[in-house]
Amino acid sequence: MLISKNDLKQIFHQPLSPTNYHLKMAPAQRAKELETMQDMICLAKQSAVLILLFPENEQLKTVFIQRSEYEGAHSGQISFPGGKKEAIDKGYDDTALRETYEEIGVESGKIEIIGQLSDLFIPLCNFLVKAFVGYFAQKPEFVLDKKEVQSLIEVPIEDFFKENVISEKEFVSQSLGIKINAPFYKINNVEIWGATAMIMSELLYILKPI
Repeated sequence: MLISKNDLKQIFHQPLSPTNYHLKMAPAQRAKELETMQDMICLAKQSAVLILLFPENEQLKTVFIQRSEYEGAHSGQISFPGGKKEAIDKGYDDTALRETYEEIGVESGKIEIIGQLSDLFIPLCNFLVKAFVGYFAQKPEFVLDKKEVQSLIEVPIEDFFKENVISEKEFVSQSLGIKINAPFYKINNVEIWGATAMIMSELLYILKPI
C-alpha cells in the first residue's frame, strides 16, 4: 500500500471524527480512567509525538522506537519519537520534530507535517499527548540516540491491516508495578500496546478507506 503525499494531505485535511478510536486499543482500566478524569486534563503536562511516514519499496512505512532500559516508567517501551514540550519549542509540532531529531536523527527541515490526530490523555504519568503525522519523501537515514533509544522498528502500514494482527494479553505496567490486560498489535514479533497502540488505532481508522 503506497499512498502519495498529496493523497495523505487530503486525508488529514478532513476534520477528525468525534468518535474516540483510541478506545479500541485501550485497556479496560484506561477506558474508565479517560471517562472519569476529564477534569485533570487541563492540569496535565504537555507533550508531543511524531508518526513519521515515508515510502520504501512501493510501501508506506512508519517507525517506532524501543526505549532504552532504565529506572523509570517508560523503560523498554515501544513508542513513537516524542517527549515533553520545552520552552524553546514554538509549538507542539516543534516539540515532535525536535524530539524526532534528537532520538532518531531525522532532520526537522526535511519532514513535512501533514496532519494531527486527537489528543490523548495518559493518567498514569499525567501527560497530554499531541500526535502529529509527518511525511519524509524517501527513507530517512536514521541515527539513534543510544541513551534514549535501544532500537528502531520499521513497519509497513499495510501490515496493520492483516488478519489476526490484534491480540490481547497481560502486560506489566512499569509505573504501577501491576499486570494489565490489554489489546495489542503484534507485528513481526513486536508487541505494540498502551498509548502507542491507541494513537495507532486512530491513524489506521483514517487510512483504512484508502
